[in-house]
Amino acid sequence: MIRIFRSSILFVLLATMSWAGSQPFTPPANKNAVLRYWMAFAELQNSPADEVTTHAMDQVLAGSADWDEQRLGPVVEANAAAVQMMQRASELPECNWGLDYSQGSFMSIGHLPKARVLARLNALYGARQMAKGDAAAAVDTWLAGLRFAQCVAKDMSMIGILSAKPAFMANLQFLTRAARAGSLNPALQDKVRAELHRLPADGLDWPAAVRFEAWADADGLRYLANAPNFAESYKKFYSHEPAQPAHPPTDAEIAEFQDFMNEIVAAFQLPCPQTTERLRAVMKRVEKMNPAVVSAIPNYERFNQNREEVVNEEQNLMSALAGKR
Repeated sequence: MIRIFRSSILFVLLATMSWAGSQPFTPPANKNAVLRYWMAFAELQNSPADEVTTHAMDQVLAGSADWDEQRLGPVVEANAAAVQMMQRASELPECNWGLDYSQGSFMSIGHLPKARVLARLNALYGARQMAKGDAAAAVDTWLAGLRFAQCVAKDMSMIGILSAKPAFMANLQFLTRAARAGSLNPALQDKVRAELHRLPADGLDWPAAVRFEAWADADGLRYLANAPNFAESYKKFYSHEPAQPAHPPTDAEIAEFQDFMNEIVAAFQLPCPQTTERLRAVMKRVEKMNPAVVSAIPNYERFNQNREEVVNEEQNLMSALAGKR
């Protein structure tokens, strides 16, 4: 009887294994684009470009020169695998860089230089495709560049957006020039409009960047408040001597700074012109602050000017798609 029972169990196990083995294997889905972006970074070819080649890249990106296949083609081709990997990744729904926020203002942001390089190459990749007459592929490339810029800026302070902005602008400008040149058929125009409608109101998420900036700067102030040697830590943090009469930030001063930053964040919820007016009023509070606290406050008016440049470029593209100059 025991033998029969054991045989029955063995039969069931073998049958189960056979059934499981007959099912098609499907690898687990990856929804986080960043994992692929890191793979793309690994594929980048780090052959240093000479000054003439770098200048030629800058001119093409700025729209002041046509595509130069002889000089720039080999550079883009050498990095085609990295660019294509990034483009595929930009279609994924999630973007999490895995930043170590526990380190506060000292956390590593070493991915940004690689992201800037890859973003430039992607924009040039699209310029090459357009020069070869493949408008559809070029549009896909530039739209992928817009999505990549979104991810570069995500969940970061102002440096994230300022790192993403040049490539974001370049992609918008390439699309604008293509639209004005009549290179985009109605289907491609609709595709570009649809992507623009999916973007935040001002192209990138400026208020979110300010919120992260407020968090990072408050963390830096707490670091200075608790530093054993204030002057030494201040110099290490800001790379210059503390202005007089600077002193370690008190709890009350840090609380005042956080209230001040709440007003700055609220200002960035407004349209650009209203943000400028609101910032001028809010920044008057700085005059009475501890110089050590003031040192932590970036130039928010200049940051809003960067935002306005992106908004204007988006409007230029929408006008070009509508057939206006």
